[in-house]
Amino acid sequence: MNARLLALLCCPDCGASWADGPCRACGRRAPAGGELLDCLGDDAPVGAGATVGAFYDERPFPGYGVGDDALTLLDRCAAVPFARALDDAIPAAATVLDLGCGTAQLAAFLALRGRRRLVVGCDLSRGALAAALAFRRRAGIDNLELARADLFRTPLRRLAFDWVVCRGVVHHTADPFAAIAAAAAFVAPGGRLVLGWYDRFGRAVHRVRSRCARWRGRPIDVLDPVLRRTDLAPEKRAAWIADQYRHPVETSLGLGAVLRTAAGAGLAFVRTLPPAGALDERARAPTPARRAALALRMLLRGVTDPDAGLIVAVLERAPPLATAGDGRHRS
Repeated sequence: MNARLLALLCCPDCGASWADGPCRACGRRAPAGGELLDCLGDDAPVGAGATVGAFYDERPFPGYGVGDDALTLLDRCAAVPFARALDDAIPAAATVLDLGCGTAQLAAFLALRGRRRLVVGCDLSRGALAAALAFRRRAGIDNLELARADLFRTPLRRLAFDWVVCRGVVHHTADPFAAIAAAAAFVAPGGRLVLGWYDRFGRAVHRVRSRCARWRGRPIDVLDPVLRRTDLAPEKRAAWIADQYRHPVETSLGLGAVLRTAAGAGLAFVRTLPPAGALDERARAPTPARRAALALRMLLRGVTDPDAGLIVAVLERAPPLATAGDGRHRS
């Protein structure tokens, strides 16, 4: 097991470190190492977690294309403004946690782009993680660790990660606001959380598309900017339709409520995406008037939005006084 990862493991019940062996308080042992750190074992998720895990076991998302390797993934992700901006913002030797990593394409990209980074991808789905493991072997990525874990009981140290990414996850849980707080708990002092969720206004157009799809029996390609693409591989088309039109658990959230939850977890606002910009570029505080303007922009861009209403907020935990202004967010 990677020594840096071992130092980050802790008992989910007691919070005690596993670096020196079993938890002294409860006797619980660290999960066995190997290719996959399985923190659930035979303990199946329950409730919404079980439903979502089973959904992605059958439909891993996002899917890999036939013949995908390190170079094709690097090229594909580098063409995506969000992935490129995230890589630019994360330092060369940072610890990065991707919660709800799915098939770990973003995590793999970040690991390939920064070989001194430790990137940990966590997900519930065996099927998605199996695809991630197969790609990690094929691409030879030795600084990417994968774990099967529940967001609400992940055996990793709190306040330990420089960057935490949780994009497209919290709105697929039974309690999105508790999920936001759980993700925030891993952010180190001076660290950042990149949180993505379905915006209440941004998702409105897609909700209309989904109703039309249910009425027709299948999506109407001309209404969906992703399905309109002529270069979309069949396996990626199928994965998109499953994730966007057939997901069993989904909630849309308002920006104000998300920011209040983050503030309660000790994180301050940095910026939202959209609008476009660098992830370490600070924006003005989201007053009610600015939130209303953003909501209108999200609503209007819904027809052409390839993310179908996904909005991202960058949030920051205050740094320790001794290290304030040390530039830890720049590579």
